[in-house]
Amino acid sequence: MFKALWGDIQTGRLKRLPFLGWYLVILALAMVLSFALGAVIGAAERMAGGEPIETQVALGESLGPVGLIAVAAVFALLLLGQMNIMAKRLRDMGLPMAWLLVLGWLLLAGLVSSAGGAVLSGLLSVIVLLGLLSVPTGALRGRGAGPGQP
Repeated sequence: MFKALWGDIQTGRLKRLPFLGWYLVILALAMVLSFALGAVIGAAERMAGGEPIETQVALGESLGPVGLIAVAAVFALLLLGQMNIMAKRLRDMGLPMAWLLVLGWLLLAGLVSSAGGAVLSGLLSVIVLLGLLSVPTGALRGRGAGPGQP
């Protein structure tokens, strides 16, 4: 799992089905962690009597800066894993400079999300995901390079 999500950053490749599998694993991990974090926040709010300010104080005291940094680090690792499998898939499709394309996608997704809202951003994400899943291995390589050649 470690090698697939966070290893082979510069040279790894993923075919369509393994990409979909690892994409779903990252999605499931993010959902489980989000629900767990929501449960912790809900429990803290319940203990504080439903007052938002008291909830913020209780969470700040219970987690502290180290806890907040740990939560942010876990979600950053999940984002890095998603970006890495996207770069691997782009490399497998035959596109050069996969990391540059992934970073450009991240910037574009942020801009669309802030300007167009969550619906437009989600629609664009689904289109990109379908594109990554529909293009076969080596389809975008230059002429003369076969599917088995780098």
